Amino acid sequence: MTPSASSQDEVQSARPFLLVWFVFSLAVLAGAKFLLFPSGLAERMDFRQLYAAGYLARTDPASLYDYEQQKAVQDRLVSKAGGLLPFIRPAYEALLFLPLSYLPYRAAYLAFLALNLLLLLASFFACRFELSHAGTFAQPRAGLQIFLFYPVLAAILQGQDSILMLLGFCLAYRYWKSGAGFAAGVLLGLLMFKPQIAIPLAAFLLVRSASLALSGGLALGIAGSAALSIYVSGWSVVLSFGRVLKLTAAATLAPNSGPVLGVAPLAMPNLKGLISGITLNRLPASATLLITVVVSAGIAIAVMRSLRARKPSPEVAFSVAVTAALLLSYYLHLQDLTLLLLPLGFLAGQRKRNLAVASWLLYIAPPLVVMLGHGLIFLLSLPVLFLLLAASAPAGCGPGLHARSTASS
Repeated sequence: MTPSASSQDEVQSARPFLLVWFVFSLAVLAGAKFLLFPSGLAERMDFRQLYAAGYLARTDPASLYDYEQQKAVQDRLVSKAGGLLPFIRPAYEALLFLPLSYLPYRAAYLAFLALNLLLLLASFFACRFELSHAGTFAQPRAGLQIFLFYPVLAAILQGQDSILMLLGFCLAYRYWKSGAGFAAGVLLGLLMFKPQIAIPLAAFLLVRSASLALSGGLALGIAGSAALSIYVSGWSVVLSFGRVLKLTAAATLAPNSGPVLGVAPLAMPNLKGLISGITLNRLPASATLLITVVVSAGIAIAVMRSLRARKPSPEVAFSVAVTAALLLSYYLHLQDLTLLLLPLGFLAGQRKRNLAVASWLLYIAPPLVVMLGHGLIFLLSLPVLFLLLAASAPAGCGPGLHARSTASS
């Protein structure tokens, strides 16, 4: 086949994805305009905290982690609300939302929805080969599984930054797989606006590759994130962010933690949420914490041993690392499961019953659990755990997937 014919085939294979993406984008934007705006739901989405943070970074950066000021800004610029959706990210992320703060809230919300849809498109093309494996019921054509994964829709409508994280992980994977460990490390360091996910992912990749370039790039990226945060808000506010992280981590210890930080372990689809749900009203918080730490350490050690001893293909190794990072994170929301698109896509096509079952569960369970109530979202940690076990099994680096990975290098 000539290069021109090959290129033409690739263009044609992307057409179904582009068509569905276009229709999906129109539906999302129209739904926001004609359903969320009249009902006032747009003002209650998570974007209100990011919008307010962008405004504070522009007008009063010293108050970025002042909850009373956050509340006042949200009530004044967005809408009156009974509680507070707090900004608990590093200060440098507020820079991303500073330009949007010049717009009225609803215009900014629509603009960020459109940006997230473009980031979703970029994510597919960043890992087009890996996200085009056939084999799941959700993927009759390349990339179409993306639009059937409920956390993606949740992330977009909430106005969250999970799609940005997805694109960052896609690019980090491309760099890491191609041997550009330093660039991958820098990128992961710049994704520290969700350190509870980025740090364990980086740790697992370091175990898999033992790369000095990756660790050096990671250190530089983290230093850059810290420097940007200091630039935005100064040393005193950086120390305030440290207290926010400590308070957030402490709040996850109680299943019915306070509404100020918006922390509710039973609404977390991770190991912490699962153990909190199992031990609710049965064990004290200290016992729940101890069990969580011990089980988390055991899973982390098992994953590290598997990555180090078996040296699975890049696709499998990255899939295991992402799934384990999500499961072991101390703080997680439904929209963060958007990152599972990578293991679900990378591992598609393997003839493994457990992987197929895990995929079915992860596509079907989220909307059903949400309909039953947010207090049951912790149950979604079970298919995540099942996916991790299936991906970590020795057959996960079987010849079929390894051959495809090698052919794409």
